[in-house]
Amino acid sequence: MAIKLTGLSSQNPWWRDKNWEKEDTDIGKIERVFYRKNIDVGKVTIVRGMRRIGKTVYAKILIKKIIESGVEPRKILYISCDRYSPKEIKNIIQEFLMRYDEGYLFLDEITYVNGWNKIIKELAEQNKVSIFATGSNPIEIRKYSERLPGRGVEGNEYYMNPLSFREFLENTTDIKIPSMNSFSPEVDDAIPYFDKIQKKFYEYIFTGGFPSAVNDYMKFEKIGDEKLEMVIRLILGTLSKEGKSEEVIREIMEKIMNSGTGRTDYLSIGTDIGIHHNTVMDYLETMESGRAIYVLKAWDLSKKKHAPRKQKKVIFQSSLIPIALHRYIEGGNWDDTLDFVDKNMEWLVESTVSSHIIWSEEKPVMKEKHSFAGFFYNSKECDLVILKNRKFYGFETKYGKVKKTRYPFTPVYISRDTLDKDVIPASLFLAGIQKNEKSL
Repeated sequence: MAIKLTGLSSQNPWWRDKNWEKEDTDIGKIERVFYRKNIDVGKVTIVRGMRRIGKTVYAKILIKKIIESGVEPRKILYISCDRYSPKEIKNIIQEFLMRYDEGYLFLDEITYVNGWNKIIKELAEQNKVSIFATGSNPIEIRKYSERLPGRGVEGNEYYMNPLSFREFLENTTDIKIPSMNSFSPEVDDAIPYFDKIQKKFYEYIFTGGFPSAVNDYMKFEKIGDEKLEMVIRLILGTLSKEGKSEEVIREIMEKIMNSGTGRTDYLSIGTDIGIHHNTVMDYLETMESGRAIYVLKAWDLSKKKHAPRKQKKVIFQSSLIPIALHRYIEGGNWDDTLDFVDKNMEWLVESTVSSHIIWSEEKPVMKEKHSFAGFFYNSKECDLVILKNRKFYGFETKYGKVKKTRYPFTPVYISRDTLDKDVIPASLFLAGIQKNEKSL
């Protein structure tokens, strides 16, 4: 069968050079590679998350480790799937399988290929190769990965999230502190490093854990406009592929930004901007599927279920997303960004704390956000409430003065710099929280 070789050898430089990393188009041009937890590539491994979050670099790091384990480099095939048609991808893979009875297939951005799940299904049934597939079209990867039962994907699906604050510290400092349980946190080992950790936390808020933004801040002590534009294009791209209007996106996001992490509802947003509340819900669900936000529902504590008719809260999975959205909506320059962050630090920290706690608990399919995360309000509000082992745990961010409240569950208060038996500085708390084993 005929295959196109153009670009294929440059995507697989390990075929010809054992020092391939230097010329690789992804690893070679990065000043600093950020290391995450290592995983074994199973029969079918799927990683889903936003573009530019580090999936391709992570795949190349896995390839390096596989080669170092003794696997023949030419038995590893990497395809950037958004460059080829489905037929071309099938032909390339079949040619590879004709030459080698076993090996590794890295299918990057496979979810932008029509019928991608059928390609993986056929490969899995041949049982000749280990498959590592990534997707930045989370709607499609969620929709179709669930149509691969019994193909080896069970237990081998992962979220790729931004770098957590703990990962940020591990990659940019020599600070090493034990991990902790966020439901009974102990920060004694982190206290001696508080001043240094606090400074790094402020840096982290600006970068939001996006690797390219971290590199920018480490080099220039600011985030370049092109990185902020990258985030906006990621969000607009995810939504536009689903036929959404850029103007409506901007208006909904402006309403969300104005409310910070306060309560809101689809009806009031829709009424304010002149669209149906179901349209607002649709847009926000698409953004959540694209892993830009989490929509939190209020808990009905007595039933241990969410109360669907009550107000919602929207939190951002990365602090860089609202920072970029502010520039997109308001314009301005870096000084305006600094001002925005200073004025909105409390809710930026609240979003960051909430997203980290969710990352520490969520797993694809079997333990997704809707099953355990929400918030609580009656006369008082608690920012995040987690249901774990049929018990509720509260987390309340008080980045100004800590004022304790009586809740029908035990809360942990997240402060700026106050430490007490149930009060922990945000920087120390997040420095100890690890992602779930299914979150990269």
